[in-house]
Amino acid sequence: MKQASFKIQKRVRGKSVDYKIYVPAYLSPTGKPESRFFPTKAEALIARGELLAACRTESKVQGLSNAQATDALRALQRLAEAGIDMTLDKVVELALPTLRAAGSHISIDAVLAEFAEVKEAEWRPKTRQNFRFISAAFLREFSGRSIASISGKDISLWLARNYKNPTTKTSALRTLSPAFTYASQQEMIAESPIQRVSKPRVKQREAIDIFSPEEAQRLMKTAPEDCKAAYALLLFSGIRPTELTRLKWSDIKDGFIHITPRIAKTQQVRNIEVEPNLDTWLAHRRGEPNASVCPPNWKRKNTATRRNAGLSGRADAARHSYATYYLAKYKDVDALKMNLGHSNNSNVLFAHYRAAATPTTAAQYWSITPETQALRTAESPSH
Repeated sequence: MKQASFKIQKRVRGKSVDYKIYVPAYLSPTGKPESRFFPTKAEALIARGELLAACRTESKVQGLSNAQATDALRALQRLAEAGIDMTLDKVVELALPTLRAAGSHISIDAVLAEFAEVKEAEWRPKTRQNFRFISAAFLREFSGRSIASISGKDISLWLARNYKNPTTKTSALRTLSPAFTYASQQEMIAESPIQRVSKPRVKQREAIDIFSPEEAQRLMKTAPEDCKAAYALLLFSGIRPTELTRLKWSDIKDGFIHITPRIAKTQQVRNIEVEPNLDTWLAHRRGEPNASVCPPNWKRKNTATRRNAGLSGRADAARHSYATYYLAKYKDVDALKMNLGHSNNSNVLFAHYRAAATPTTAAQYWSITPETQALRTAESPSH
């Protein structure tokens, strides 16, 4: 093939002057012949040199498209302008480790899918469902993008567009954060962009919701016989409602409630000492060791019992009550943190429970037993 000369043609149009070069199809990014125009002859000469170089190597390079050849020329020009005397092959060799570490070639879709595959075996159904829901919402905006291209600002804007409530924003961040941490640990990215996201400020409630001793007494009195042990555990051990549903009678022994990884929300072992009044509620209501403490149809019975007791819609009040009255009785924050499964550096207990109850009301609460309940029932006037 005869090499083109890339003759520069000067064009004068009134007071306007430019310089034209004809580019054949095999060197055009579009694959079609074209004319290129330059405002000065110097720029036209630079372009002519690039085209001649491309034309000389065209017959030597197999499988390189016109667009790739043009891209290579541009890259070489940028290196020359920066004063770097290096081949493109050497540039790629030096850049590859950085590109791999930065994860520029890994999509967020692949990262989330890999993380879910690694973690799914240890997730509980609710955790798995929550991750799928949040990650699907995230991918509706970021699908196809490399994980390295997603910044903390991107995530902050996504949160603002999709979650108006600080609590739901915090929940979404808490769900996604482990996936980005995993990507960092696997050297897909240098650091998690979530580290640069300002955590939503959740407005603290002025008062926590707790049952008064009278309300706790009423709940125990209203509960069906097969539900009394479950309610006693909620009120007098501080066990989480979800943990209660996984608790078996064999987990209560030697004066302790053993919260194993199978049971715990955080999969951290803890042992809750059985309070004296709780022991009286459990003493005559034990089932088979492998039987669940919660009776069959617990969800339906729980809803009906709370409604009948006039205590509907207060899901966390039992746990809050335990923490409040325990602290008022024992004044031992560290022991209470262990019983509740809080982290050592948590300040939730000090901020919310330290002045929430008096020793007098605490004594009333911890005196609730089957015997005192029967006594109060006998003392109540008949209708």
